[in-house]
Amino acid sequence: MTRSTVRELVEAGQSLKSLPWPVIDAHAHLGPTGGFYIPTPDAASMVGMMDRLGLACTGISPHLAITSDYRRGNDLAAETVRRFPGRFFGYVTVNPHYAEDVLPELQRGFEELGLVAIKLHPTLHDFAVSDERCEPIWHFAEQRGAAILCHTWEGDKRCSPTALGEIAAAHPQAHFLLGHSGGTPAGRREAVRVAQQRDNVYLELCGSTLTSAEVEWMVGQVGPKRILFGTDSPWIDPRFPLGKVAFAELDDTALQYIMGGNIARLVHLPL
Repeated sequence: MTRSTVRELVEAGQSLKSLPWPVIDAHAHLGPTGGFYIPTPDAASMVGMMDRLGLACTGISPHLAITSDYRRGNDLAAETVRRFPGRFFGYVTVNPHYAEDVLPELQRGFEELGLVAIKLHPTLHDFAVSDERCEPIWHFAEQRGAAILCHTWEGDKRCSPTALGEIAAAHPQAHFLLGHSGGTPAGRREAVRVAQQRDNVYLELCGSTLTSAEVEWMVGQVGPKRILFGTDSPWIDPRFPLGKVAFAELDDTALQYIMGGNIARLVHLPL
């Protein structure tokens, strides 16, 4: 059995801060949201939990951005990044239903707000990634070599792993991060098949039903350089997804890629 330093620290109830590399959460949100109780949704509480666990930095797309007001949500992401230097990086969210604003908001996010990657939620914003109104997003990402974290879910034709794989094939210079890796066991199998076919596709791990055994299997199928640690915090308590990765039988070299190195490279974070 492989016993990583990460697992030893978690079993001892110790922070991961003592690791020789920073742990980075690639997928998180911020703030309250409708229809779901989140007890500590604010940035200060998130930083407190990050300190407790030893997470150096977290990528955020506020719940406001992926629901009712992407512009105000993007402003909130930028404000949070400025308020807590080095602890957060921000995704700029756009909604293709407002097609005329897609390119201007991407430019504002990267050039004025200091956000460093793109977040899409086709389910909550109710659009398909195959919609022609998404084309400016893919072209913008290709021009900048930018990463796109997109919610994916098995059986949802708007954003299934296969649907994202088709977009990734057409836009090889962009990096596609499959949020939740399809969300279900069947979705994760689908996401793995897509990642095996497209080297610009990455598998992000947050999800309620994911198991440590599945993490091991996914790494075995696509390698540690194509897997991203994410928590969905504060929607999900970050201790829950952290444990699934920590207790997977993976060595420290693999975990260094999965839990920080890969996302740092994709969004150009200094380590």
